[in-house]
Amino acid sequence: MNLLRPRAVRPGDVIGIVSTSSPVTADELDLVAAYLDGRGYRVRIADGVLDRMGYLAGSAERRAAGVMAMFADPEVTLVLPATGGRGASDLVDLLDYAVIRANPKVFAAFSDPSVLNNAILAGAGLASEQGMSGFAFFQPEINKQEEAAFWRMVCGPIAGDEIPGEGWRVHRTDRDAISGPVIGGTLRPVSALPGSRWMPAPSGAIVLLESIGATYGQVESMLSQLRLAGAFDDIAALVIGAPADWPAEDPADASTDDLVLRTVRGRFPVITNVPFGHQPGNIQFPIGCRVEFDLSGDPPVLRYLEDLVVP
Repeated sequence: MNLLRPRAVRPGDVIGIVSTSSPVTADELDLVAAYLDGRGYRVRIADGVLDRMGYLAGSAERRAAGVMAMFADPEVTLVLPATGGRGASDLVDLLDYAVIRANPKVFAAFSDPSVLNNAILAGAGLASEQGMSGFAFFQPEINKQEEAAFWRMVCGPIAGDEIPGEGWRVHRTDRDAISGPVIGGTLRPVSALPGSRWMPAPSGAIVLLESIGATYGQVESMLSQLRLAGAFDDIAALVIGAPADWPAEDPADASTDDLVLRTVRGRFPVITNVPFGHQPGNIQFPIGCRVEFDLSGDPPVLRYLEDLVVP
């Protein structure tokens, strides 16, 4: 399936807010809507965004219907999950990927909804934005670096932009550069996809993985699951997001880097301590598009090779 890119987001466009995972409050939703309105966008809120069913924002069917309503709406150009949390994996087999491909628009997500970035790429061939959700815009202080990077990516262009990598650690490579299309996201939800038709093909890809709230042993198990399911077969590189401060009791490794290398095996390059995890100032990634890690200098450099959006 050929890669499909959404149209760039423009001033005055409609942004659709959906629930994919855990609930938000009415006050949080109001803050997101006010922020987007203040930037000159019109806001459309899917039915059921304020639903609450325990730790979920309502039933999977209602959450999926909200996502599909925003993709089907011809005025919406950006579909934005209200927050992360838990539960986005419930939606993977409820979305209509033919409708999504016929109505390409920016889908932006971070944390739990990153499973949908990958399912949308595999099922509809549509590139998407990984690094932000509505959560970032209802905080008391919005991280300015992250905010600017997000709008630059969804409004375009970004091809040729570079991000220097102070503190990034490179393992198992003697090459000056590594490139490939980006897949992956948050470890826990993404680990549900291998073996299904909603997992993007790993061959030649740069795989992103980050995790918060997991223990050392849980990370080891999830990485092993991905390895056994073939998620690391023939990949260009594995990139591990910071912070990787997984608590351990009697660890088997000297560091979390060693845990990753031991568990994923293979010979592909591994780059760790890259800031795209649950921390301020995250790097934004275009899922499905090609990027390059230039390792020829100190520090390494991330370079965007393709735009996420078309004019």
